[in-house]
Amino acid sequence: MVHGNQRDPQVWGNLLDQALASHAELSPHDMASILWSMSKARYHHETLVKEFARTLSFRAGVTSIVTAMLALDRLGLPTESLRAPFLQQLSGHCQELSFADLRRVLMALARCWKQAAVQQDLLFEICDATADKAIGCDPRDLVAMPQHLGRLQFLHGPLLSASADAVSRLVASRLSVLPLDILRAMDGFLLVAGFLEAGAARAQTLELARKCQLFGGQLLKSSRQSELWNIGSQLLGAEIVSSQVWVLWASEMVQHSPETSRARGVAVLRQQMAKKWSLDRPPEGLQEALQVLLRPQENSAASAWKARFRLAATCSDIALSVVAIHPRLHQLSQCRKIINVCVRVELC
Repeated sequence: MVHGNQRDPQVWGNLLDQALASHAELSPHDMASILWSMSKARYHHETLVKEFARTLSFRAGVTSIVTAMLALDRLGLPTESLRAPFLQQLSGHCQELSFADLRRVLMALARCWKQAAVQQDLLFEICDATADKAIGCDPRDLVAMPQHLGRLQFLHGPLLSASADAVSRLVASRLSVLPLDILRAMDGFLLVAGFLEAGAARAQTLELARKCQLFGGQLLKSSRQSELWNIGSQLLGAEIVSSQVWVLWASEMVQHSPETSRARGVAVLRQQMAKKWSLDRPPEGLQEALQVLLRPQENSAASAWKARFRLAATCSDIALSVVAIHPRLHQLSQCRKIINVCVRVELC
């Protein structure tokens, strides 16, 4: 439905007028799908949105209501007409939902959290049920949880612990994982760390973010340029806020650029993003990342290896000890060998 005349107002108006006329025959899934297509095309049909929201508020299941909420949020419309009755129905019944449905609920609440706060008691109920049903699940199903909790500014200990354990297992086991998932985990841990006071918990959270950074960087380096564009589009859709995540992606895109200078590569990347993604202005995190790439660098090769050295935080003592014993190893070509060992150990 979104292909072809995607932004033709007349085509969209005609299609949605027909959908509105026959809405009594549509299932909640059909209505939610139409709203989602509208959000992808950035087309708003006020009468249809009101009617669909009214109908979905009392006859939709979790999947349909979550899809509809996300669609309205993408269109910049209030979600309260769906959200309020849905949360009332949810209260006291979270344990009856499946793990997959609970994940969808948290995702929707996290994406729409700026519009209205969720009561703490209900968040506890949702997160308790999610943590209970996460036991024995695929660790890949938990990688987005830190991002959801960070956006909601709700640090639920058991669910965060389960998510941290899942990400650690993913990194250590080398299970197949999408770059988007590991980068969402990194974004989430950085968000969560911002709400923690200095101490062991914050240090461990930042350490997990560093591991995700290393792993995510490796996944991006092994991706083709067309794949990197897809990943960038996914990061945009996932509303990644951390400039550190965007730096990883943008630096790889610039590396693939035929331009000889970094500044020219960044400029070309801006133009391509504006054309491919219809971006008037990049989101704040991406904007900061592009500015970071434009900062003067003493030596690009040395800077890259210094960055890798910093990332291997838990292994830094190994490298420093070896350099202290062998002073001649300060040469960049020799340091690479040490840092490569550190990175391999860090990812284990």
